[in-house]
Amino acid sequence: MLKTVLKKILSQPLIEKLKLLREKIDTKLAIMASRFRFSSALYYLIFSQEFRREMQSVLLARKRYHQSRSGHSPDSYSLRRNIHRLEKGLIMYPRRPVFGEGYILETMTFWELCLVSGRLSDTELSWIIAVTSEYFAKVAPTAITEAARLIRESIIDELTEVNAEKDHAPAVYASLTGSDINFDQFSALCKNRHSVRWFEPRRVSRELLDAAVNVAITAPSACNRQPFKFYVFNEPARAQSLGSIPMGTAGFAHNFQAIVVIVGDLSAYPYEKDRHIIYIDSGLAAMQFQLALETQGLGSCTINWPDIERHEQKMATELSLMPYERPVMLVAVGYPLAQGKIPYSAKKDAKDVVVRPE
Repeated sequence: MLKTVLKKILSQPLIEKLKLLREKIDTKLAIMASRFRFSSALYYLIFSQEFRREMQSVLLARKRYHQSRSGHSPDSYSLRRNIHRLEKGLIMYPRRPVFGEGYILETMTFWELCLVSGRLSDTELSWIIAVTSEYFAKVAPTAITEAARLIRESIIDELTEVNAEKDHAPAVYASLTGSDINFDQFSALCKNRHSVRWFEPRRVSRELLDAAVNVAITAPSACNRQPFKFYVFNEPARAQSLGSIPMGTAGFAHNFQAIVVIVGDLSAYPYEKDRHIIYIDSGLAAMQFQLALETQGLGSCTINWPDIERHEQKMATELSLMPYERPVMLVAVGYPLAQGKIPYSAKKDAKDVVVRPE
């Protein structure tokens, strides 16, 4: 008798009915809770766990950010932001005789910390040297700026090699070399790019992938922090394994030749208000990455990343991610299979998306 009852309870139709009932109840609760901010927060506190990983990630990122600023394995995020602030001060028109006093000493401290930790690349160092050189040449002397200048001189004295290239400092727009690509050519490139899901069984070289990444990181980034990393895998078996983690790749992940996992680092920011920037900046870089691949004869497919706990845990384990590092998206890469089909994916027209308020 008991076995019969259990079989009935566990039968597929009953399970489906219970799932539908749960969804209906949840939908009604969500609609009721959405009326006020407090009730919305209460809903996610009691009835849903969807934002719990994000909340903890943001708090752990804040902890990591302040640890970095105090000298514990410092990252260059704060330094990059401050150097970019100096750049913006230098290009203002008219330029103030004194600017940056509120953070110039802090900037020199960050520079020293990052040099000690070995966290600066040669390009970053050249950029910092060039911008600070320009800054101290243009800013009017004050007690604060002169103190900062002395710190800079002591830093420069300690460097074994100083490479301050002129093109790393702010320049006039007319000095840019320009581009030979016209609108029609660029439009053709963008229209030719499609989501490719079928690839030749042909390995993609790291050189081509790295070249595309170098183009990707020229994309704009808030305060030039660039809070992301590209995890690149060009071994097909590994690419197929990682490519099968997110939802939506069933049926074609088995032919991936390379996969790139773009990961955002929330510890680049001290406040919750900035938690979405990793997705914005990563998205800007990802689009340039895919267009760069297209120019090399490579196809790509953007793979949406689901914010689902078991997927997050698996990817974090595979990539040895810190809790404040979040996968943003995956990009499958390979040589397109000539006879492989691609969706048409009709796009909207400008008239459908452009809003011209009266």
